[in-house]
Amino acid sequence: MVMQTVEELHGSMVLANIMSVIWLGDWDRYETIFAEIPAEVSNQFPFHQHYQREKVEVWHENHFCIPGEFFISPYFSSYSGNGGKNAEESRKSLLCLIGLYEKLGFYYPLENNLYPDHLGCLMVFVRSLIQEQIKAKQDSDVELYNKLVDLEVEILSNYIQPMLKPLQKNASNHVQHPFIKEFLECFCQSLDKEEFLSLS
Repeated sequence: MVMQTVEELHGSMVLANIMSVIWLGDWDRYETIFAEIPAEVSNQFPFHQHYQREKVEVWHENHFCIPGEFFISPYFSSYSGNGGKNAEESRKSLLCLIGLYEKLGFYYPLENNLYPDHLGCLMVFVRSLIQEQIKAKQDSDVELYNKLVDLEVEILSNYIQPMLKPLQKNASNHVQHPFIKEFLECFCQSLDKEEFLSLS
């Protein structure tokens, strides 16, 4: 396994951070991030040109928070359990996820009254793992770095990537706002690629 450069890791961390704040609807943080990055970088995010806070807030609520006609679930368990055996598998997966969080002292979901399988929480966890990879890289701790990469791969391959196709299918029937549409396309395309994983 070849370690990414610190610069590549920083790029992955910024991407994970942007995705997490959008899933969580943290628009103050979103605006801070985009105020700090150069225009040539922000232009690479097709959803950003459609950002109008008031409209995006309303559609984010409609799509990801309020069950109803336009709702698109941001929870892993919504896509992994279809009753019976699958529901049991979903519960086991969720318990494994909680175990991973606790192992690393990651209590973000509890502190923010969110379910641990919310895509925002998963992306905050991925961002945290990448941040720790940067520290391990700077400390030349190859063993720790490799363990953190393995955890990142586990989260992405077991909890995020299995959601992408069902999420896209669900969104294709519900999305009304171009910011949300472009964001979901960007999210699914980015996380469906092995390049996002710290394996380059």
